Amino acid sequence: MPAAEPSFTPLTGRALNDAQTRLLARALPVLHVVEALAALTLIIFYRHSGVPLWQLLLWGAVVLALLLLRHAITQLMRQLDTEAASLAGWRLALMAATVSGGALFGFALVWLNPAAALFQPGAVTLQALALTLTLGVTVIAVATCGVHLLTATLYALAVMVPLGLHLVLASPDYYPFAVGVGIFTVFGLLAARRLNLSSRDTLALQARNESLIAWLDRARSDAEAINEKLALEICQRKEARQRLQDSRDRLESTVLERTRALEQTNTELAATGQRLQLALDASNICLWDWNLVSGETFHSNFERLLGYQPEALGNFMEDLRRLVHPTDFPRIRDAMVEHFKGRSSQYQVVYRLQHADGSWHWIQDEGRVVAWNQAGRATRMIGTRRDITEDKEAREQLRLAATVFENASEAIFIFDRNFHFLTVNDCFTRITGYHEREVLGQSIGEIGNLPENEQIYRDIVRALNNEGFWEGELMERRKTGEHYPEWLQISAVYDESGRLTHYVGMFSDLTARKEAEERVQFLSNFDRLTGFANRNQFRERLHKSLTLARLNRERTALVFIDLDRFRPINDSLGHEVGDRLLKLAAERLRGCGFAEENLARVGGDEFTLVVENYSRRTDLEKTCQKLINAMRRPFHFDQHELLLGASLGVSVFPDTAKDVQTLINQADLAMHQAKRAGGNNYQFYSSDMRVASVEQLALETSLRKAIFKNEFVVYYQPKMDLASDRITSVEALVRWQHPTMGLLPPKDFIPLAEETGLISAIGELVLERSCRQATQWHKQGFTDVCVSVNLSAHQFRKGNVLEIVDRVLHTTGLPAHLLELELTESLIMEDLDKNIALLQSLRTRGVELSLDDFGTGYSSLSYLKRFPIDTLKIDRSFITELDQSPDDAAITRAIIDMAHSLNLRVVAEGVETASHLEILRGMGCDSIQGYLISKPVPEAELLKLLKAQQQARA
Repeated sequence: MPAAEPSFTPLTGRALNDAQTRLLARALPVLHVVEALAALTLIIFYRHSGVPLWQLLLWGAVVLALLLLRHAITQLMRQLDTEAASLAGWRLALMAATVSGGALFGFALVWLNPAAALFQPGAVTLQALALTLTLGVTVIAVATCGVHLLTATLYALAVMVPLGLHLVLASPDYYPFAVGVGIFTVFGLLAARRLNLSSRDTLALQARNESLIAWLDRARSDAEAINEKLALEICQRKEARQRLQDSRDRLESTVLERTRALEQTNTELAATGQRLQLALDASNICLWDWNLVSGETFHSNFERLLGYQPEALGNFMEDLRRLVHPTDFPRIRDAMVEHFKGRSSQYQVVYRLQHADGSWHWIQDEGRVVAWNQAGRATRMIGTRRDITEDKEAREQLRLAATVFENASEAIFIFDRNFHFLTVNDCFTRITGYHEREVLGQSIGEIGNLPENEQIYRDIVRALNNEGFWEGELMERRKTGEHYPEWLQISAVYDESGRLTHYVGMFSDLTARKEAEERVQFLSNFDRLTGFANRNQFRERLHKSLTLARLNRERTALVFIDLDRFRPINDSLGHEVGDRLLKLAAERLRGCGFAEENLARVGGDEFTLVVENYSRRTDLEKTCQKLINAMRRPFHFDQHELLLGASLGVSVFPDTAKDVQTLINQADLAMHQAKRAGGNNYQFYSSDMRVASVEQLALETSLRKAIFKNEFVVYYQPKMDLASDRITSVEALVRWQHPTMGLLPPKDFIPLAEETGLISAIGELVLERSCRQATQWHKQGFTDVCVSVNLSAHQFRKGNVLEIVDRVLHTTGLPAHLLELELTESLIMEDLDKNIALLQSLRTRGVELSLDDFGTGYSSLSYLKRFPIDTLKIDRSFITELDQSPDDAAITRAIIDMAHSLNLRVVAEGVETASHLEILRGMGCDSIQGYLISKPVPEAELLKLLKAQQQARA
């Protein structure tokens, strides 16, 4: 094809800069010569001018070095020009080196002609010569570098600007000369601009010429390629014509040969057809030939195969639809469609076909399309059918047998007559660890044999020879060397003639069953969590110990151990933590040096220790104290630091009890007495405990009835605000008006109420009565009196505090800000995040929150700042000796300052003297509560105090 018309793209951007840079590099040698001669001339003329010769020589050396550097750069750029590399970096280097030459001559004019010597009579000639020389160099530089406008401009400025500034700074008289230098510079720049434009036109013309030359070269190359292609096509046509003639000759010869071969093939085909028909007649195969266009079908052997006469069969698909099992026919249709669409190389399917006698036979049907029409549709199909009923039944039996063999839950193996392995199943490998390839051909004596089993093997062989069967339990060894028990059954197999051929055996691993039996035995006698004896085993061992003590006339003690504070930890941190804590507690008990068979776990957090044959009570007391000390140390795990304690009850045989049950009951009663005494102590059983226990039971019964009989009354203790000296709040305190024992203070029944869980009902009762009473005061004009109610840990654990407060406020109509709930730090800490969220909900309702007994609990500032509370109550233990103990005073002041820094109010409890009041007032305490103001009083007396206060203010 002819080359396209030549096109020219003007040089712009990077290509233009590269072309100008190359021209600049080729023109610079002239400037090098001129600058070198000018520098040499200046050195010669100024050698006697007073300037030190070494400075002149140093300047000349710098000029020479710069010229050599520029020369090196131009040489490298010429190489880059031949390699068509980018000149961006070299352009900057060449510009810097060229402009630096101008700067050196500009510097020389200023340096060699100081301001004091300008235009002096003795120096004018030399200065004129230097100026002329420099201006000449500048003209040559502008002419040389004009091809690259920026370089020429910077060179001229580098020479002229220092001279102009030197003249201006030297004297006002030289301003005209400076103007002349500027005019020269402007003319030089205009000349450089003109040279640059001329060079750009030249470069553009050169680029256009080069483009035209390149186009001509391409056109010539295209013409030569077309000529060569035409010549090649002419040669190819001649060769094709010759090959065509050769092919015709070979075709005629081939037709003759094929005609003779076809005649011979027809003869052989007739003979083969006869042999095929004989083979079909002798075999169990039916041949069919289906014409898909007419529907006609040819069958052979079908009568002998399935009992049908040829006239009973017509259309191929209709016959199949009539005789094939209904569930199998879709499979036939899908297989044919797949073959007709070319997705399978042949039609092949297995189905059930009904025999003429009505039975179902399995048929294997195979065929292939042998003719297609022009539309690509099948027109003829040939295939065979074979009855595989017996084969399929045999394979199914084999498959079932293999499935049973491989999936049996017992290990199965087969020996030859010499007890060598012939095959094993997967269960054999799972149990013994030996794969089939490892045992084939090996004897039983070489696989997992134990020396102690040799006699058993001889007995097995003897039993097989005599009876043909043996079964029993024996110990074997796995591939890993581990011993395991197994139950083995092995039988001899004989052929039809009664000759021994094989041995078939199976065995099951009894390890799991043995372990389960041991586990059941262990669980029936030992605690799963701690490994100690359980309650049943404990009673048996205790019975044995008492029997031996009775025979030997010895003393035996039973120590009943109950863990203090375990239940709140288990409830708040979860049963998983509780179980781990019980395990650690059991380890502590083991570490105390007692025989483990004497320790038992008889309940959730209850343990027992049987101390046999002790002589002195002091030894038993030391044992109890040792147990308490062991349980008192903190437990550390999973970033938890948990503190427990232990309450111990001790009963002694035969001093206080004569039988097992009595001994247990007494120890349990003594343990509860120790728990009521505050925990972390031990109590020996005494007869007085039984009486106290009966009284405690009676008191508990009365307490339950007291709730329904409305025997609880509420007393109120006022709190005085020190800023106004007014009663602004009262604390609700419950009392029990017992029908026979009189008015009981909280210490006589609150611990029992907490132990029995009645404290929640009592607390709810006090909350409702107090709110109802505060509502009455509010209606009577005491609108700023707030009522404080204590919350118990049981109420928090029940999780319905929010619902109770909402209900009580709604029922009584009390404004939420007149209700204050008092709680302890330890109560919040039981489930910190959950309880803080609960307190936040209470605050959003407007309820005031107060932290009671501050300083006696955790007192951790890191937690205190998270508590959403309004008030701190300083415990009375810090106030009682406030005027006598500097330590108590310092602690109280620190609590007040800390509370105020957290924007909390402070209430001091237990204020009983005027000195207490003055000290607290001086410390900035907000409110006080104590006998100095009033003891807890009934509602009627409190109302008198409020009215008296109101009248006094009026």
